[in-house]
Amino acid sequence: MSSTPDTEFNYAVDDKRYRGLILRPANVQPKAAAVLLPDWRGQSPLARDHAKHLVALGCVTVIADLYGDGFSPDSPDQVGPMVKNLIDHREQGVAALAACVARLRQEVPVDTPMLCLGYSAWAMVVLDYGRSGADVAGIILCSALLKTAATGMDIRIRPPVLILQGTQDQASPMETIAAVVAEMDRAGNDVRVELYTQTHHALHRLWPK
Repeated sequence: MSSTPDTEFNYAVDDKRYRGLILRPANVQPKAAAVLLPDWRGQSPLARDHAKHLVALGCVTVIADLYGDGFSPDSPDQVGPMVKNLIDHREQGVAALAACVARLRQEVPVDTPMLCLGYSAWAMVVLDYGRSGADVAGIILCSALLKTAATGMDIRIRPPVLILQGTQDQASPMETIAAVVAEMDRAGNDVRVELYTQTHHALHRLWPK
């Protein structure tokens, strides 16, 4: 399925501005809408490839702005402090994702199923968004920086959750995965976990196109 050219997708939280990208299936009614939170490189060629795959499945897809103001890093050294701030202030990532989802709802027909897909540290954001009471159709985490709920967070997640994780991922070792799964069980959440042996962090970069 072909897509329309990507266009800028603006949203905001208070006085902080975000500039994402939106891609749409061409000449068809969308089957779903998706917010894609990519890895640290943001709106990179890899993120665009992932978005185009979702569009080919019939999803209107937004590549979220991870840092604000449309910043696109070209080195991990540029984003270390930003990622640390994200981890230290998890509520900020949730607020930005909530604003992105709300803005996307304005772009699609009412009752269009909404999905959130996150990679690495931004998968943590997507999971926290689920814990915030998110009213979406599904949540997908890939090669996630997994964390149990922060103090004061609810652990109940309404939509189903799919977690794709490598067993050798040092960002989220097996004991962390087990702790998150135990939390999901306690809350009665609908969660599926797929583990990939001999696989490290950033497993999404290894998949063939």
